[in-house]
Amino acid sequence: MIKTRKLQGIIPVVVTPLDADGSIDIQGHEKLIDFLIDKKVGGLWTLGTNSEDMNLTFAKRLQAAEIITRRNHGRIPLILGSSFYCLDDTISFMDDTAGLEFDAYHVMPYHPLLSLDRLAWYYRKIADHATRPVWMYTSANWSQTVTPAFVKDLSGHPNIAGIKFSNRNTTDLLQVVNLAREGFQVITAVAKQLYVTLTMGACGSTSSLASCLPEPMQEIYNLFQAGDLQGALSAQYKLNAFLDALPKTLHKDNFLPAAEEKYILYLRGICKEYTSSYYRDANEDEKALIRKALQDHKMLSDFNTKSA
Repeated sequence: MIKTRKLQGIIPVVVTPLDADGSIDIQGHEKLIDFLIDKKVGGLWTLGTNSEDMNLTFAKRLQAAEIITRRNHGRIPLILGSSFYCLDDTISFMDDTAGLEFDAYHVMPYHPLLSLDRLAWYYRKIADHATRPVWMYTSANWSQTVTPAFVKDLSGHPNIAGIKFSNRNTTDLLQVVNLAREGFQVITAVAKQLYVTLTMGACGSTSSLASCLPEPMQEIYNLFQAGDLQGALSAQYKLNAFLDALPKTLHKDNFLPAAEEKYILYLRGICKEYTSSYYRDANEDEKALIRKALQDHKMLSDFNTKSA
């Protein structure tokens, strides 16, 4: 088994800063990585779905991987995404990034209609090839819903290091969290469920929200770890109220919250607000709603009323 560092705490799904023409924003990437490390996050989940990976070309993903891994320079655990619709591209990306400094790959199978038997074959094929450990990554938004039995079976592969289990089914979630052991990690997702997953025993959770607002998620985690369960629950309610106050129109058009999160990062002076290809940026009315939500729910101590 190829060992990898443990992910624990809040792990941001790192957004992909872009310039207005859709090119990779190098300075924005560097500032974002430094910002997140300064916030003492538990690791970096890069080039994932909320990084807009499916909208980025092979070359742009490779450039982003090179910038992020170079800037992190091994400071904290970094899991690099290699999820392509084409299996050959996944393998080629692994080959082209093999010399970079990171802990493991994560792979989301963008094939929602493949059977679980074929998904198991897919993960074994990739794990057999990869020179770094491989994390499975499941979300019903993008692929077939996997079962606890599926996870348990593949957890025995010597080069599968863990799974990011993004699922609102609490019964399955509890069973999968309980599969964690030495050599196989389980982390969760969904910012609104953070408190619930912690009560189940999850040691870490990813979120793209933590890329722009790590503080409220870390507050929930830290209060829970300190034994202040009521405080953690209250912090969760506050975070959920903030998320509910964000403009619904962006979610309707983009589904993923890239525009909202990049605008918040822009307000924090970290990167530009531009999204990729299929998505659209926030309009002025939506930006006003985002600023109002930040102010009303006191999400940022350093918040200002800077406008686009």
